Amino acid sequence: MNDDYNDWERRGDSGNAGGLNVSGDVGNFGGSGASGDVGGFGGWGNVGNPNGANRFNAANVPNGVPNAARLTAEDRAALQKAAATYRSTFLIFALLFLVGLAVAPSLAERIALGINRGAERAKLEAAREFLAENPGAVGRARIPYVAKLAAPSVVGVKTNRYERTFFGGVAQAEGQGSGVIVDADGFVVTNFHVICENGRLVDGVELVLSDGRTVSDGITLIGFDEALDVAVLKIEEPNLTPIAWGDSDALEVGDAVIALGNPYGLAQTVTEGIVSAKERFVLNENGVATQEFLQTDAAINPGNSGGALVDERGELVGINTAIYGERYQGISFALPSARVREVYEEIARSYRANYGR
Repeated sequence: MNDDYNDWERRGDSGNAGGLNVSGDVGNFGGSGASGDVGGFGGWGNVGNPNGANRFNAANVPNGVPNAARLTAEDRAALQKAAATYRSTFLIFALLFLVGLAVAPSLAERIALGINRGAERAKLEAAREFLAENPGAVGRARIPYVAKLAAPSVVGVKTNRYERTFFGGVAQAEGQGSGVIVDADGFVVTNFHVICENGRLVDGVELVLSDGRTVSDGITLIGFDEALDVAVLKIEEPNLTPIAWGDSDALEVGDAVIALGNPYGLAQTVTEGIVSAKERFVLNENGVATQEFLQTDAAINPGNSGGALVDERGELVGINTAIYGERYQGISFALPSARVREVYEEIARSYRANYGR
């Protein structure tokens, strides 16, 4: 029986199904072990051969020679090529993984912002449609739609100011305010006192847009009127929604108004009220009127300064600026939009004349 098997192996030596023994036995499945050499297909390991399960059993090489020495030059080249390919593939996947880790947060943020902008845009369009189709809607039925119409134009303003302490250290003071986008090119109106404290500009400004974007770089103070308490900033951001200018001079006492801002840092806060009085003037030490205010009973608190006061059409009729006393007592003041717009347009014209934007 063993002779038959050996005869099968001998027939394999000529290169047939018994394996490529003449050219170096790239291995024998079933091998040349004591259990019999059924020929194999150039197998891998000489199953049953106690003398050595050699991975490559090249012809005429003693069993004592290390396996590596039994490889032909072609075998070594093939192995080296496979190893190089494996390393390259591993490095590519590792690089892609690291790039994914770096990009994922930014991509997720952009997706979230896009979703927020889409939802905000849908609300704005729905509000426009409702107000156009229901011009007779008044009071509480109208306020939610007016708020949705104006909200995308109102921004939060965060400020930082650094001061020397008594012991030579540095203390950081934070402030809160609001602003209003009045032009799609990135012009933002706020109060001068929001970005200036104790006669000097703050050290840092950050704007928080209604869709969640935070802007801290590329903010430019392009002009201000300290006497009127108006400042104009410019930001370099796409997809901005400017508010429509209203006519504060056309307001009547008793007209409904809505205030939007960020009191105490509470973003997108909406309060309602009426125009309590017009042409409230602030006099300087010489008795000369320096500021004109609209008086309202809309709730205004610290952080509302620089925010929007809008009429029932959602148009800007004032910039919320001050309250009577240390806290809200039902008496609030806003700069009339007619006065603010004059200053803004003068500043914007000068800026565009110098920078062409």
